[in-house]
Amino acid sequence: MPGIVHLLMGAAIAILIPSTPLMLVVAFFSHYLLDLIPHIDPATFAAKARPYTITQKIGVTVDVVLVVSLALALFLVQHASAHIFLGALAGLLHDLLSPLEEYSVFSPLKRIHRLFHWDERRAKYWDWYLFGLVNPIVLSIVCLFVIAKSAL
Repeated sequence: MPGIVHLLMGAAIAILIPSTPLMLVVAFFSHYLLDLIPHIDPATFAAKARPYTITQKIGVTVDVVLVVSLALALFLVQHASAHIFLGALAGLLHDLLSPLEEYSVFSPLKRIHRLFHWDERRAKYWDWYLFGLVNPIVLSIVCLFVIAKSAL
């Protein structure tokens, strides 16, 4: 799932769950649940060996810019609190830690992620590709609705 969806879901969970410890746990594990859903992200069509293609690099760059921009916006907007910012980061935490998965200490995270992650090879078929495009958009809209409603 694109990082922006994980961030939005973490923020929405923070709005819905006032208890910070419970919210952190739910937001963190929401990452794995979201990755069960068919989705398209820059890694979907990646070869097993890197480097990424130009298109994938653009996709990753756009996702990173959106995540950083929204995280800053959540932190700086007067209606947002540290609680919502922490929820957004907890939802995104696994992606932030993924570069460390190459080290043996963090290899269990990689195994858990692979266990829960949707089989991206299915995205090469048009019906799954369509679901993979629509699902992140719908989830983002729902999360944005929850976030916007709380700001009113």
